[in-house]
Amino acid sequence: MISAINSSQSGISAGLKRQEVSANNVANISTEGFKKDTIVQNEGSTGGVVVQIEKSSIPGPQFPEADGSLIEGSNVDLAEEAVNQSIAATTFGANLAALKATQQAEKSIIDLFA
Repeated sequence: MISAINSSQSGISAGLKRQEVSANNVANISTEGFKKDTIVQNEGSTGGVVVQIEKSSIPGPQFPEADGSLIEGSNVDLAEEAVNQSIAATTFGANLAALKATQQAEKSIIDLFA
């Protein structure tokens, strides 16, 4: 049961981290030259989820300045971030439900022996 709790807790943390990264990306959507961060999730060696944050290397769109030079905009896609925030909410909710179910199962087992 401890493994299930740890897995759920790491999933909750992954959902929160995805939301945090996406919120930062959206907050910087108008920042000149900003490169979005992306989340990579992998299975941990002892189960659960390991989250890595990677900086995107994709260039942002080019915009002309008044003097004719070009500036690079951010490479944040608002539609993509909406999807990321939906995934974050689903990840958080599913792992919270799994954590509650595991805790209830543990309580039931303890009640059997009490």
